[in-house]
Amino acid sequence: MFKKDFPLIKNHPEILYLDNAASTQKPEIVIEWVNDYLRNEYANIHRGNYLLSEKSDEHYERSKELLAELLNCKSKEIAYTSNANSAINLFAQTLANSWVIWEGDSVLIGIRDHHADILPWMSLSKHFWFRVKFFWLKDDFTVDYDDLKDQYTKDVKVVCCWYVSNVTWWIVDVKKIKSFLRKDTLFFIDASQAVPNLVIDFDDIWCDALALTAHKMMAYTWLWALVMKYDLLKELKPLTAWWGTIKDVSIEWYEFRSWVWKYEAGTPNVIWAVSLEYALEYIKNLWAGDLRRGMWTIQEHEFLIAEYAMKKFDALKDDVKVIGPQKDRIALFSFIVKNHENFNQVGEFFAERNICLRCWGHCAYPLHKSYQLWWTCRMSAYLYNDEKDIDRFFDALNELIEK
Repeated sequence: MFKKDFPLIKNHPEILYLDNAASTQKPEIVIEWVNDYLRNEYANIHRGNYLLSEKSDEHYERSKELLAELLNCKSKEIAYTSNANSAINLFAQTLANSWVIWEGDSVLIGIRDHHADILPWMSLSKHFWFRVKFFWLKDDFTVDYDDLKDQYTKDVKVVCCWYVSNVTWWIVDVKKIKSFLRKDTLFFIDASQAVPNLVIDFDDIWCDALALTAHKMMAYTWLWALVMKYDLLKELKPLTAWWGTIKDVSIEWYEFRSWVWKYEAGTPNVIWAVSLEYALEYIKNLWAGDLRRGMWTIQEHEFLIAEYAMKKFDALKDDVKVIGPQKDRIALFSFIVKNHENFNQVGEFFAERNICLRCWGHCAYPLHKSYQLWWTCRMSAYLYNDEKDIDRFFDALNELIEK
């Protein structure tokens, strides 16, 4: 039904794209609208009082308004960054620079988390002398809440976790994790795999900040968002200072702005923000102009595809091991083909059949090592994938098993 909206999918039916956890394809209308903006409206923003600059300002702010509508937050709580590491590094460095975390404190992270959620804290801890700790998973890949409580000692100032794992694909009960935390503990969520696939309510999940990515929800690459509660956003002071972040500066001192611009150092990526604006408009039009209902359309499609694929994986359980729980998951599957130990050969087997998926450690090495998994293959579907695509994938998987 949706394939016709995506040029690569429509123009190349021989390609089966199942690497959506890494990045999604772009709708024709997003590509056309961005190109039209570049041809007719482009200018730098926050700088000029001429019409082109003002129009670009409007696009930039409109993208934040739509994102706020999707997340049920305020647009003034959204800061754009260039990628995942930038968003999470920005948050971590801001906390350290604002003396929220310091020597003797701890940051508690889920062992299943992506490197983008782990490395910023590990790197920063070497300079600010705080400790990074991990809470573990059970044998069924769900959160070990007893271990979480044991690790959550008085010195923990920040707790971080992924909403949806990019390996196990389990949807975490983040509100349950939040219920364990003291009021003086900040709760950070990496929602990279959640926001493109699920209906998220920023206020309802009780987190203090979350990060999301635009290119996983049909916008262009090189745009992420850091969303923070407004009172926290106003109070903190980022480590990076640049023209857009500063209210005033002299040779002896400088003063940060009080609003979200202080987190957007340098020239904002207005072109990619426009792509997010139009990607959200596309989602909005999936359900008669209602953005959150449009996201419900994507979520329901994901659950149906996930259920269909899981039944087919169950039929192959003697030959294929699926990583993660069978329930509470989106249409994304990491798996191991028994007796096929070389992940490169498995990936090349599918590539030779024009099936795009991913085989390796998925930037989650601690998780793989903790379960003695040296690699997994990952098949991830999205809005434009249907049951026929899943059938084609399993035809190839059966052929691999027979070999």
